[in-house]
Amino acid sequence: MYERVCQFSSRLPIIGKFGPRYEDRDLTKAVTFVQPMMKISVAGVVSAAYFSGLLSFILLFLLLFLLGTDLLVIFPLAFITAIITYYVIISYPVSVMNRYRLTLSEEADLLFEQFILVFEAGGTIFDAIEIVAQSNHEYISNAFQEILGKIDQGIPPEECLSEFAKNQPSDDLRRYIMAILSALEKKTDLLQMLSGESFEADLSLRQKNLELESRLLIVAALITYVPIMFTLAASLAGWATNPAILVVVPLFILLNIILRSRFSNQFSAYFDRPRNPELVGPTQKEILEEYEEFLNFMMLLGERMSNGDTLEVALSEVRDDVDVEVQRLIDPAIHSIYGEEQDIHTAMKKASEQALGERVSNMILMVSRMTEVSSIEAGERITRIAARLVERSAVAKERDSIIAAQKMKVYLLTLTSSIVLGLLVSLAPFLSIGSLLSSGPMWSPSLVSYVDILPLYLSLGIISLSSGYQNTLMVSGNRPKVFGIVCMLLFWITAALTSSFLGLDYSWQ
Repeated sequence: MYERVCQFSSRLPIIGKFGPRYEDRDLTKAVTFVQPMMKISVAGVVSAAYFSGLLSFILLFLLLFLLGTDLLVIFPLAFITAIITYYVIISYPVSVMNRYRLTLSEEADLLFEQFILVFEAGGTIFDAIEIVAQSNHEYISNAFQEILGKIDQGIPPEECLSEFAKNQPSDDLRRYIMAILSALEKKTDLLQMLSGESFEADLSLRQKNLELESRLLIVAALITYVPIMFTLAASLAGWATNPAILVVVPLFILLNIILRSRFSNQFSAYFDRPRNPELVGPTQKEILEEYEEFLNFMMLLGERMSNGDTLEVALSEVRDDVDVEVQRLIDPAIHSIYGEEQDIHTAMKKASEQALGERVSNMILMVSRMTEVSSIEAGERITRIAARLVERSAVAKERDSIIAAQKMKVYLLTLTSSIVLGLLVSLAPFLSIGSLLSSGPMWSPSLVSYVDILPLYLSLGIISLSSGYQNTLMVSGNRPKVFGIVCMLLFWITAALTSSFLGLDYSWQ
């Protein structure tokens, strides 16, 4: 969609002229970086930003005007919306590039090891590029496939690698590629000194750990306080008795899921992400257990291969020494090799498809590719990679201790929100300005029954249940369904007690 908007906007008569005049180094670099994913240009992005801003201004202006809103309110709202839309569109490529920065730093050391292994086995830069292109790295594999296409057109691989290094955001990856190019396809001291170092990713992980506490509370607050603000707005507007208010329930549930999933994906450096980025997938705890056991498996596998075993033999030899999380991965591969007599690459691909985490899946395929060159050398590399990842995972585990420390705060925040929602649903008839003005001094709260506020009552009850469930999942808490039910019951009890104190009619007639 973004690509189509850029292409359409660049062809508009007047707006299309703004693009070529715009100069921004970061945007130019970002547009080049996203070329493997989106075919866009700087001129197209700038034109799309102006077009989207203008369109949002016109649409909101007309909508508010037709609703009878005052012009003094319409103009600033429409203008602010246009500005926000403009900056969202024009900064999207830069945001995509920055989002991949840490991912590239995480994958940089594995890519570097593959190049070193190829050089040690007498291979060329082209051989290493081909191996990386056939891997399952989220961005790097697509970029290296484009590099292969340029090489087929006659461009030297060194020039393609150098150009790629200049147009990507990771300092670690750029440093590794420069070292690879300077090594001239040989194993040098520089390559050995850089092996295992990933400064940018380590610093980014520690920075995210420092930010984790505040971000965790911000996400929890959004999930819990947004329904409170909505309840106040709905009550003041007199929507508490409108059945259409039930439409907001799935919207709030979707907001809960998105915020929780974004929080889970945002803090996963040197840890792992879900292999399939679904809204409802495996928990962080399940992925962490798989990742930790897989590192133990890699050390055992590397030792066996270093001693001369092939990958096929090493898999069956270490099978009984690993835990069930890894047995679930390698059993299909072993059955594929010895039961169906398939090749090792097909077997390892089946194993990778069983992984919960993206990084585990990629490393399984990487192990298969590394053994194509040299089984013994691959075993030594696998052992070193596993040892480094074990050391780094200790830093990632700081995340769990931070979440554990904030877990009680999130629980209390969620419970408090359920109680406040119970109070507000009972106060909804009193907050309705429309009811007060229409009934005048003769208005009495006894005229209001639960049937009148049932739509709002049901909506907030379901939202309380969802907030309790989603917040528990976010902090990897136990029994999220039970906690969600507790939140709903607290809402129910508070609403019932407050309603009785205020004299609301309990009859459902």
